[in-house]
Amino acid sequence: MQVAATRRFAGASQVNLAYTWSKNLTDNQSSSVSAAPQDANNIRAEYGRAVLDRRHVLSVNYIYELPFFQAQSDLVGKLLGGWQASGIVSYATGLPFTVSSSSYDPAGIGFNPAIVAGGRPLLLCDPNSGAPRTVEQWFNTTCFAAQTAAGATGIPNVPGNASRGAVDGPPNTRVDFTMAKNFKFSESVKFQFRVEAFNVLNHTNFRSLSTSRAISNNTALVNNTGFGSVTSFRDPRVLQFGAKISF
Repeated sequence: MQVAATRRFAGASQVNLAYTWSKNLTDNQSSSVSAAPQDANNIRAEYGRAVLDRRHVLSVNYIYELPFFQAQSDLVGKLLGGWQASGIVSYATGLPFTVSSSSYDPAGIGFNPAIVAGGRPLLLCDPNSGAPRTVEQWFNTTCFAAQTAAGATGIPNVPGNASRGAVDGPPNTRVDFTMAKNFKFSESVKFQFRVEAFNVLNHTNFRSLSTSRAISNNTALVNNTGFGSVTSFRDPRVLQFGAKISF
């Protein structure tokens, strides 16, 4: 579902809104071997959220011309007129993340190839329900069965049942703002100076997560102590200055 709305005001002032609600599911994340199925005899187990699935995307952009001294007929008009504010406010829910257990293969079915495809652990509960949503732990890591120690007995010989995209990734919230000053020297000559602030509120947006349940210690796979943590972040506040002349 897509919704769009526009409200125009006097002069060049206006507000635009766009909202998308969607769901993208697939059993084939890509044509690459990196998305090879965990179990070639059970393709249905690969069905889940596509890597580009964002459930909600909202964007609002606006332009507002200050209604003062627009003619810029004298020195006061040149200084106080011609100001213009604009910006974009956006919000999007997170992308899906798939939890894996590296090359751990409890069912002995063989991965294609083991290093690339890997396996997924057993899912014990909903990892997004009651999740901490912190840098140290974004999702509920206890919902994924721990890595079994090498040589352990009594292990069920079944593939992991965790689906692709089982973890809801961090959302992205951003406010960009621009303030511009337009100078009119004649009908054909204009000068503009602008200050642009990207992520003006300096909001911290998480980006990537540690989703490997197990890591290698050169002799065996062991539980990853950083499992579930945030590993990277999106850009902080960035300021940019610009000027242009039109003639």
